[in-house]
Amino acid sequence: MNLEQLTTINVDTTTITEISQLCNKLISQRKAVELAELALKNAEAAERHLSEEVIPTKMQEAGISSLTLTDGSSVEVSPYYYAKISEDKKADAFDWLRKNNFADLIKNNLSVTFSKGEDSSAVQLKAELEKKGLVVDQKEDIHWQTLRGFVKEQVEKGNAIPSDLFGLYVANRTKIKTNN
Repeated sequence: MNLEQLTTINVDTTTITEISQLCNKLISQRKAVELAELALKNAEAAERHLSEEVIPTKMQEAGISSLTLTDGSSVEVSPYYYAKISEDKKADAFDWLRKNNFADLIKNNLSVTFSKGEDSSAVQLKAELEKKGLVVDQKEDIHWQTLRGFVKEQVEKGNAIPSDLFGLYVANRTKIKTNN
């Protein structure tokens, strides 16, 4: 075995130069993506400010909630409701729902993992599965549309709900329908 032959490496510097240039191009492209994402966030913030603050305030000052523009487009300001229960608040939020007679909003999912050949066991009840030693995962959840509808209903009725538990966000939002 010739050690000199094993340790000799022929490097094509043209290829290395190309790789270096491509890496620099990738770094530059990543910076361009970051700038574009920042520009998008800023544009979305400006849009939200116009939609949820500036236009609703002007329309409220004018005493109107909708109007038709000269080009035939219609503008309407209406309430927007958003709610999301974070994982760290889920237990407290579900406890609040149960204590306030809204437990029926909670969707309770059970899932069981079966090995090959245990398909027939899937049709048995949870208690029977637990007696057999099978692991049953339980997950409680509320569909986001159900939660938003519940929040809207409670706010419109004037009922207090803990906004910190439900990640509550209520704002007016401008809707513009064009004739295009």
